Amino acid sequence: MVDQKRFEINITRPIPSADDKAYAEWFAWAKRGGAKAPACHSAAQGAFRALASGHDIATAVKWATAAMSSPPVAVDNGRQTYCAWFSIANIDMQLETARAHVFATAAVHALDAGANPAQAHNAGAAAAGLRRPR
Repeated sequence: MVDQKRFEINITRPIPSADDKAYAEWFAWAKRGGAKAPACHSAAQGAFRALASGHDIATAVKWATAAMSSPPVAVDNGRQTYCAWFSIANIDMQLETARAHVFATAAVHALDAGANPAQAHNAGAAAAGLRRPR
């Protein structure tokens, strides 16, 4: 997992929101290309700006690509954590998008309930149907 600055002690909003999920997909899109976490956040933010302005996906890809060379604006701990777990599931474990979201959601909820990273990983794997819950 990527070391990330903590902005909150505990996650104070429901994770993941629909925006968290979409953001994580853009984050993973950039990560697949080998970008570091800050560039991945910049890419996701660029894509969000394009889509929020009414542009299409092709334009969002252009804005995301261009944004990768700029530092990202601050990202709350919940979204950072969700992106990290989604990327592990979607990229490293090669789970399809829907299962990667199930994995990441369970992992984040386990962490928020006090689990350590290994326990969170096990919770995510169990939720995604990769192993029995412990």
